[in-house]
Order: sequence, then structure tokens, then C-alpha cells
Amino acid sequence: MQKRGRVTNKAPVEASLGLRLREAREYLGLSRDEVAQHLGVSRSSLSLMEDGTRNASAVELSCLAKLYKTTVESLAGHAASDDESIKVIVRVTATLSDKDKEEMIRFTQYLRARSASEPA
Repeated sequence: MQKRGRVTNKAPVEASLGLRLREAREYLGLSRDEVAQHLGVSRSSLSLMEDGTRNASAVELSCLAKLYKTTVESLAGHAASDDESIKVIVRVTATLSDKDKEEMIRFTQYLRARSASEPA
């Protein structure tokens, strides 16, 4: 016996997109309420996006990318070009204190030295 009900042909949402959205929000220390209000959706709607059970529209992804100081491509999981990566780094570090900027420089020098010493 076939169960009657509403049939949808909705493709499954990519769970990793939801995970990237959650990680970006948490990294910036934003609450779901804050992000939902900024986006103009309910908190539960944002939760569904982060859980991977609701698709985010192109407009919503664009708003989230701006809020999270990243690109839609990054949120969608597409590898960023070197130029895009550099722009993101510059945008994020622009608001750091002078002390934190100096720490970033030391960290990048450490990463460069570590990479140079690793076998290819």
C-alpha cells in the first residue's frame, strides 16, 4: 500500500555547506539569533541551514559571506584562488591591533620556514 502525501523532488542539501556556515559563525563569535536577525530569517531557519536540511538562497549566501568576511565561493566549498585568499587575509587582518598584526607576521614567517624545511 502506497502512503499518500506530498512528494517533493528536492535535492538533498550539502551537509558540508551547513558545517562551513556554522564554523564561520562560531569563529566570529556570533550567535544564531544575531545572524538570523541580520539575514532576516528566523533562528530555526538558520539552524536548518547549519544542520544541512535547508538550502540557503544565493541572496542569503551573499549576505552571510559579507557578514562572515569571506566569499560565497569559500562558503560553498570551492577552492579560492591565491588572489582571493590574499584578499580574505588582508580583509580579516585589517582590523587587528598593531600587536596582533606583528604576531601574524611572526606566524607567517614560522609557516614559511616550516614549509621550507618539509620534504617535497
